[in-house]
Amino acid sequence: MTPRDVLVVIPARGGSKGLPGKNIKPLGGLPLLGWTAKALQHSDLRAARNLLSTDDATIAETGRACKLEVPFLRPAALSDDTAFSRDVVLHALDWLANEHDETPTFVLLLQPTSPFRPPAAINHAWEMLRNDSTLDAVVGIKTIHRSPGTLFLPDARGRIRPLGTDDTITRRQDSPGLVTPNGALYLIRSDALREGGSFFPPATAALPMNAIGSLDIDDTTDWAMAEALQGLSWRATTN
Repeated sequence: MTPRDVLVVIPARGGSKGLPGKNIKPLGGLPLLGWTAKALQHSDLRAARNLLSTDDATIAETGRACKLEVPFLRPAALSDDTAFSRDVVLHALDWLANEHDETPTFVLLLQPTSPFRPPAAINHAWEMLRNDSTLDAVVGIKTIHRSPGTLFLPDARGRIRPLGTDDTITRRQDSPGLVTPNGALYLIRSDALREGGSFFPPATAALPMNAIGSLDIDDTTDWAMAEALQGLSWRATTN
C-alpha cells in the first residue's frame, strides 16, 4: 500500500456558531486550517490525494493558498450544523469515484479544529492500519482519568446521577484508563466506512495522543488555550 491509496478529507464548513470564522482565523501566523495542511505536508502521507470539503468560497480560497485541493463546494444539505462527518466523507469518496473513477482503499479525516495534531500521529496511524490486515480503523484518542462511577449525567432539574456503579476509584492514578476520541484523526478502510456507516467499526485501534495534540477548538475558551499552547506544538521545532 502507498499514500496514493489514501484519500485525505479535511472538512471546513463556513457556519461555525461557537467561534465564527474559526477555520480561517489566524493562529501563530497561519489560518487554522493551515495547521492541518502543514501537518499533512510534513507527514508520510504528503503524496496522498487531499480534498478540502467546504461550502464557503473564502475558506476554499484560503485552502488553495495552503496547497489543499478544493475541486468543489460542498452541497447545502451537508453544510449545516446537523451534518455528519461520515456523510461529508462519503460525499468526497463519491465525488472522486464519479469524477475520476478512483476508489481509494483508505480515507483519512483530519479536522482543522485539531491544529496541534503532529505529523508523527498521522504516520503512526498509517503504519498501524497498512501493516495489520485485521484492523479496519485507527482513531486518535485521549485518556479520561476517571471511573464511570465518578462521571455524572445531569437531568432536566440539574440533579446528577453516576454513569456507573463503581464510585470507589477517585484517584487519577487508580483510574481504569478510559479513553474518548479526541477528534484529531480518523483513518479507516473505505469499505468499512461504507458498510458500517461509522468511523468506529468493530476492529478499531486507538492511537493515544497527549493533551496538546488532542486540543479541539470549538469556542473562544479553546481558542485562548490554542494561542497559549502554540509554542509547545510540533511546529515550534519544525521548519
